[in-house]
Amino acid sequence: MARFVDLVAVEGPDRGMRYSIEEGTYRVLARAQDDSTSTMQMTWDGARILDSEAQARADEVLGDRGRTGVTPHRARTGSRKRGPDIVLKDGSVSRTHALVFVDRDVVSVADLMSTNGTRVNGDTVRDVDLREGDVVHLGKTKLRVEAG
Repeated sequence: MARFVDLVAVEGPDRGMRYSIEEGTYRVLARAQDDSTSTMQMTWDGARILDSEAQARADEVLGDRGRTGVTPHRARTGSRKRGPDIVLKDGSVSRTHALVFVDRDVVSVADLMSTNGTRVNGDTVRDVDLREGDVVHLGKTKLRVEAG
């Protein structure tokens, strides 16, 4: 049976929403499209196509996760399957703000060079492992990590 981790919006415009992420996948945390007249390119499974800068950062993070010995504390199960984006109705969240990974032993978040940064429990982070109860802060949104 697959393991899930939930991100629960405890603050911000999406308060009360629950987003489940399956083990072995990663998801993009993103801002909802705010211009209804523009067209957003999507993948076959409903995720946005990342611009070249965000894709380069995602590839860098995924590459680091695929190499052994880079950061020994980080799980190396190869979360390379991208699930649908988690789209937040928060204008202070970047279009492609961060990646959340659920590996066999570790849940982690990596910032994608967002404008306002990503914080966990108040500390600005670039790529960090998460524990149950941690709060990921993007813009005005706070997401609590819960075991699914």
